[in-house]
Amino acid sequence: MKKRWIGAAAAGLLLCLLAGCGKPDVVSQDFFAMDTAMNIRAYGAHAQSAVNECIRTINELETHLSRTQEGSDIFALNHAGGKPVALTEQSAEVLRSALQLAEETGGTFDPTVAPLSDLWAIGTEQAAVPEQREIDAVLPLIDYKSVKLNGLEASLPEQACVDLGGIGKGYAADRTAEILREAGVKQAVITLGGNVYVLGEKEKGVPWTVGITDPDHPGEWFAALRVTDTSVVTSGDYERYFEQGGKRYCHIFDPETGYPAETDLRSVTVVSENSTQADAQTTALFVMGCDAARKYCAEHGIDAVFVRNDHTVFVTEGLRDSFSISDTRYVYEE
Repeated sequence: MKKRWIGAAAAGLLLCLLAGCGKPDVVSQDFFAMDTAMNIRAYGAHAQSAVNECIRTINELETHLSRTQEGSDIFALNHAGGKPVALTEQSAEVLRSALQLAEETGGTFDPTVAPLSDLWAIGTEQAAVPEQREIDAVLPLIDYKSVKLNGLEASLPEQACVDLGGIGKGYAADRTAEILREAGVKQAVITLGGNVYVLGEKEKGVPWTVGITDPDHPGEWFAALRVTDTSVVTSGDYERYFEQGGKRYCHIFDPETGYPAETDLRSVTVVSENSTQADAQTTALFVMGCDAARKYCAEHGIDAVFVRNDHTVFVTEGLRDSFSISDTRYVYEE
């Protein structure tokens, strides 16, 4: 059995190309939070204090949103035996966003898939295909509609479990960008695992270049996007997976079947000023498969890049002028 876990340091999913910036007063700080390697690179006189505040905020967010840290809001909710639990404003805001995005995507993004994550154990040495009866036993627990949120109070059925990992880093990226802007930082690159948020331009009149990871060779990139003041978020089947019986099983679950998503996609990238939404949307679009995902993007005005299993790449209209392929193994799909 082959197992693979691509961490953000090795991949992240997108590599921001910073060479040649040549800016004064640059602060670049690496740290680890939310189970992934992170980096904030900011420019300007107030960059250091702003970056310090960003890291403090992200660490604080983790203490509220983690489902594994005892004392966190989500840990308490998952272990309340069905009883209501009081949440902090931030936890309630993230949970509310997760439930709203689950509704908007028809449940293809679902923050209650944690029992499936635990059962399959992808990303650990115990990863293996469960018995069908085991999957059938937990499927009734996978239902975002069973989560009740009233103001700052939440509850869910006994044995059900919420995991905000599919949206938490997006929310953290949005908060980080907000803190930097409030501090007067006009140029920055925020890399939180597979979530990249860029502020301003690389230099006057020149956008930032964000590379999109090659699914066949994580750590390398096959294409790039030229972007300004926005986030670029990718989900792919190469992040965490294992192979059994010659078949790959990735960490992105189809809430309907209880199995890792089986689609014609290797990765999905969403470009949006709202990284919270983009985080959930990449998961949902991956589960949908390329044709349904393209239709969904057209109906909802989402800018995205889809990489298919056959190395064809579809780019939504809004990104075509800013997207370029550098690896000849990949070709455009019209």
